[in-house]
Amino acid sequence: MAPAEAGPPRCLICGSRDAGERYRITRFRVVQCRGCDQIFLDPLPSPDEIRDLFEALYSRGEGSVPELKDYYGYCYDDEPSNPLVQQYELWLETIEAMRAPSRLLDVGCGTGLFLSVARRRGWQPFGVDESIEATDHARQHFGLRPWVGDFEMFSGDGQQFDLITGWDVIEHSRDPVGLLKSARRCLAPGGIVALSTPNQRSILDLVAGFLYRASAGRLTLPLEKFYIEQHFLYFTPDSLRRCLERAGLEVIRQESELTDLRRLRLSPVVRAGLEGLFLAARLLRRENRLFVIARAR
Repeated sequence: MAPAEAGPPRCLICGSRDAGERYRITRFRVVQCRGCDQIFLDPLPSPDEIRDLFEALYSRGEGSVPELKDYYGYCYDDEPSNPLVQQYELWLETIEAMRAPSRLLDVGCGTGLFLSVARRRGWQPFGVDESIEATDHARQHFGLRPWVGDFEMFSGDGQQFDLITGWDVIEHSRDPVGLLKSARRCLAPGGIVALSTPNQRSILDLVAGFLYRASAGRLTLPLEKFYIEQHFLYFTPDSLRRCLERAGLEVIRQESELTDLRRLRLSPVVRAGLEGLFLAARLLRRENRLFVIARAR
């Protein structure tokens, strides 16, 4: 873990150093900015640690949460039975109700699976990602030509895109507003941005937070299944909207969703428990994921 900055942690959204501690767990604190309500981790892992982490996740499924061991394994095959492919199809159906297939840029395209699904539906696919291991698969398996590097350094030769996507990307960013401003600059007139990210206002935080407080901070394991080192930021529906607005984007659709449990390695008992918890999440509107579509203001 990288050493913390001198002084109080700096909010990655508004830059304020006025933050209160929500939880203290094994590797870091979970804090909340008093200026904009954004929830984030302190301290953040270094860029080198994050690169090594994603190399291990993509190549060996190794990480701090054993339940995620198979999670990234679903990123490789464009088969109808793949639950990740099914999720991409659902998101594209929602998007295509607003915009016909055209030029698409996927930020954090990884192995290229989403671009492969989109291409089959008539989209012209372009992608960018920092992971050499993942983009090698995009080239060799899917015949794509993603740009390798930091999206904010991506020029695209002046190209503009009708749809820019970022699936589970913004929570990894050290400068989420800058990331969104870069996306806005690449939008064609009338273009839209579509994102997904974990929902901090979820049943998981509600239950794990209760157990943490009831145990006077001693019971941290449930929190450590949700607050993980590669996710720097945890958005609520409101804080995600405010982040988009800072970048000159306005939300035109926002939905809450649940993680597909087929992608997690779970014992039968834990799986049954999560299924019950997710049923309660639907009733309480505390789903653990967000899907949002925005356009330039």
